[in-house]
Amino acid sequence: MMKESLAKNGLMLGAFAVVTTALIALTFFGTQDKIEQQKQQKLLSVLNEVVPSEFHDNALYANCTEVDAPELGMKKAHKIYRATLNGQPSALVLEATAPDGYSGDIDIVVGVKVEPHIANGKQQGMPNDSRSSESENLNTSALPLTDMAELDGSSPEMDTAEIKTTNMRVLGVRVIEHKETPGLGDKIELAVSNWITSFSGKSFSSDNLAPWQVKKDGGEFDQFTGATITPRAVVRAVREALLYAQANQSALFSAPNTCATTDSVETIDDVNVDETQPHSVEEL
Repeated sequence: MMKESLAKNGLMLGAFAVVTTALIALTFFGTQDKIEQQKQQKLLSVLNEVVPSEFHDNALYANCTEVDAPELGMKKAHKIYRATLNGQPSALVLEATAPDGYSGDIDIVVGVKVEPHIANGKQQGMPNDSRSSESENLNTSALPLTDMAELDGSSPEMDTAEIKTTNMRVLGVRVIEHKETPGLGDKIELAVSNWITSFSGKSFSSDNLAPWQVKKDGGEFDQFTGATITPRAVVRAVREALLYAQANQSALFSAPNTCATTDSVETIDDVNVDETQPHSVEEL
């Protein structure tokens, strides 16, 4: 009798486990597309926050290129949105990933003002209209820097030297996704604190990177009480994104557009993105 009872209970537990696993799998696959859509809508909602409307007259979501760049995070390709004003390059919005947050990756966007530059009689930061139709038809999705530079008609070394600027101005930074500790690391969210706005208006120069650290490391940015890892990761990611933007401005504006233009964009006012984060104890 005992063996039969154990066997019966084992079968019931096994069946329960199978049903539960199946329900979890169905829920995941059934909501995966919706979650991705909400993440994309959240990104679109902050584009005009990090590059205010006075700096562009084009639809930011419809003009971008996609790159693989270690400076922006190694695990995936990132989009670079390009702002123009009166037909001239005015700003960039760079997606970036901080891989060293306390609880994992921190996805951010960085808006930076750019200026056209004159070098060797050529205006830098402008699309090269003289490219051949063959180059224009190339698929440049997730291009590494060297390939984008070739499309621009010059070597990576020459691009870097020609478009390097003394200063760039940060227009805004926002966190798109993270898993940092509620009450500690989640202060990188604008909804929780205004810490992320401390980047706005900052002047950036590759000749003086010392200020681009948290104060604990000798820089200008506050760390959080009981949590230094998270702000340190974000500041580092912003700094690397700005270095990348400074070195590759011309190639980024010259690369073909990989964002499909749409006639309409879904409204984002009613999007409810669940940002509930797991609890943990963050070390200093």
